Amino acid sequence: MTDIVEIHVTCPSLLDAREIASKLLDERLAACCNIPVKEVDSRYWWKGKRERQDEWRLIVKTRAGLFDACASAIRAAHPYETPAIFGFKVDFADEATAAWVAESCRTD
Repeated sequence: MTDIVEIHVTCPSLLDAREIASKLLDERLAACCNIPVKEVDSRYWWKGKRERQDEWRLIVKTRAGLFDACASAIRAAHPYETPAIFGFKVDFADEATAAWVAESCRTD
């Protein structure tokens, strides 16, 4: 078991994803942020209506103890009223990667 989580959130633009990633890195809330190079074709229910939008996925690698702080920072910087923020526990990581995440992120 590790102390690492991956946080996934979609953003309405590449610029939004980059700005949120920069904020998380500047605040040492994340060791790494990835923005895959292709848009996501999102289809979802919002306020009783079916919606569709092209979005950009942001993947954040951080310590489990920083999930709430990351989610709060994402909500504060995100243009959506309710961004979908999901965290996934990383069960396995090699020692060097786990150490890098731990040393790259601030302590609680």
